[in-house]
Amino acid sequence: MERLVSTRVNTRSSLACLECRKKHVKCDAHQPRCSRCMAYDKTCQYTASRRGGLDRAALAERRRRMANKADGQLDNSLSEISVAVSDEGINLGDESVTGTDCMEVFHASLPVPTPVPVPAPENRDTPQFSQGGLTDDALVKSYYADFHHLHPYAPPYKHLVHLSQASTFNFSALIAAMRLIGHIYDTHQWSESLSSAVEDQISQLKSSDAVQVQARLLYSIALFWYTFKAEAKEQMDAAIDVAVKLEMHKQEFATTWGFGDPVMVECWRRTWWMLFIAEASYAGTLGTMNFKTLHVEPTADLPCEDSEYESGIIPAPKTLQDFDSREFDSEDVVFSSFAYLIGAVRCAAQVICMSPKRATREHSEAIIQSADSAFDAWLLLLPKDKKPVLKSDGTIDELMFQAHLLIHVPLSDLRFNPVEKVSSCAREPPADTPKPDLINVHTTRILKSVNAQIQLLALPVRPFHHTPFTTCMVSEGTLALLSACTYMLKDQALAVARDQIRLTIGCLKADLAGLVEKWGVRRDQLRFRV
Repeated sequence: MERLVSTRVNTRSSLACLECRKKHVKCDAHQPRCSRCMAYDKTCQYTASRRGGLDRAALAERRRRMANKADGQLDNSLSEISVAVSDEGINLGDESVTGTDCMEVFHASLPVPTPVPVPAPENRDTPQFSQGGLTDDALVKSYYADFHHLHPYAPPYKHLVHLSQASTFNFSALIAAMRLIGHIYDTHQWSESLSSAVEDQISQLKSSDAVQVQARLLYSIALFWYTFKAEAKEQMDAAIDVAVKLEMHKQEFATTWGFGDPVMVECWRRTWWMLFIAEASYAGTLGTMNFKTLHVEPTADLPCEDSEYESGIIPAPKTLQDFDSREFDSEDVVFSSFAYLIGAVRCAAQVICMSPKRATREHSEAIIQSADSAFDAWLLLLPKDKKPVLKSDGTIDELMFQAHLLIHVPLSDLRFNPVEKVSSCAREPPADTPKPDLINVHTTRILKSVNAQIQLLALPVRPFHHTPFTTCMVSEGTLALLSACTYMLKDQALAVARDQIRLTIGCLKADLAGLVEKWGVRRDQLRFRV
């Protein structure tokens, strides 16, 4: 355990030269030129040390930045973060529509942040921060404004400020991870210095400190969507190992580690379940069968509603046993959106674990029937209040949006379309086709699922701002519809389906165009031709 937790991620050493960092390869850090630059006759440069002060050129540049920031200082307080939404519309006139894959759609067009006023003219890409200065930390504010509601497991902002000042917990590593993600949303760039700060803070935590699970999980998500997949897996594996070792999945953990604070008790419950959801999202996005947390028997209570969590008024929790026996309740018992998302992920997780790497006819039939039963049960037992994703105030229930989108991911047994080969979301086609009667039933299910996805995408809410993991779900639906257009649909049905594909891709292009900018994923991973 000690070895697992204390080992730092060393594949991106701060001593690596700029050329090796750019290529994301290991660097032996030999000076004046590393071995790789020597072999390829490249210019080898290293980032100047931040510990030894600034040279004259750097000082001059810093003074220039300070002057520019002082001239452009805004009068409004740092507590208000404004964004400018660019609505460019959707151009569907061209028959050839180029789409983006789930591994790059998260970089498409979210609202572009306007400059945020900074109280002191300092470089915001610096890893130094104090827990007492959270109220003035623009990057932490950016994290809470843009990302927190997508994966709401960290302490609510006001509570984090209070706990940090009270020194009850050492949240330095978690705050460092928040600052990295806030920086990505704020500048649309990865920061080596902030990344190194996260690793430094994690390495200083004790092996028994549960905060590192929160920090590693957040850092892993940032790495994953910035294409550092191996490092993301390393952080995720370490977070899971620590969580299981500490028995975070058990009901007693949250109470023990909450130290009588209801918000922190709820926070630990959310941390375990978000770890479970994130690992399932990795497996679904990459098409892998690795799913450690699914094989752990959890007794952790279910999270409450996000609004209750943010308010600090935490109700008595419901249990997983309550959720699994909800069909026997004499009257409708409404669980939280987080709980229904957990239920949807558990349905999908069972399908993932049932799926062999290459499915035969028998496997396909069993998987389809099991998945249809699980997903139908989830939908049929959904209370009336939880069926609409669009809330009465016109905002989206983000966790229910994720749950509905996941439930409607089509497990396609339509004929394999060659275009699917270029998508990282596509799966290998089955070696055998299922029986004709099963194909007819499941084809209806697929098209119904795709239609449900399109209705979610067409909700009148902009900007289209969701967790990046939803993009792979949308891509799978679009790929299934492409196959239906190629091999099955005709006449009016074909025309409608083609319009639906244009809508889906147009939505991803128009509304998620800035996400590619933010998370730096390649644009060449998927091309659709309708």
